[in-house]
Amino acid sequence: MAQASRRWFLKVGAATVAGVTAELVLKDLAFLAPIPEIANPLGFYLSRDWEKVYRDLYKYDSSFGFLCAPSDTHNCLLLARVKNGVVTRIEPSYQYGNASDLYGNTASHHWDPRACQKGVGLARRFYGDRRVKGAMVRRG
Repeated sequence: MAQASRRWFLKVGAATVAGVTAELVLKDLAFLAPIPEIANPLGFYLSRDWEKVYRDLYKYDSSFGFLCAPSDTHNCLLLARVKNGVVTRIEPSYQYGNASDLYGNTASHHWDPRACQKGVGLARRFYGDRRVKGAMVRRG
């Protein structure tokens, strides 16, 4: 070839760089073996202990219901889940139709589910660093 154009030079250079790069990459990936096809993965893999941890993530030891009234008038009936003596989760109880006051008045199930963000976040207030842990008495 008597005259090489700039375009031809860029094409040949790009092809050379691509070829060298492909050779280096394929040489590094030569140790990989094809993945065997497994018909039944549940029967093939022996250790499935991780599933127990996954299932027990939200497991609780006990629970109790309480009425939440954090300085507002909602009075939501909530359910607290306790694990290792620590309230880990607070959720609506869905029991408004079963709850009654001292006079026997009951609410409707139409109130369910009822929980505000203050009530659901009470677990942070229980164990927060700014919680008042003792009696506060004014002096003077």
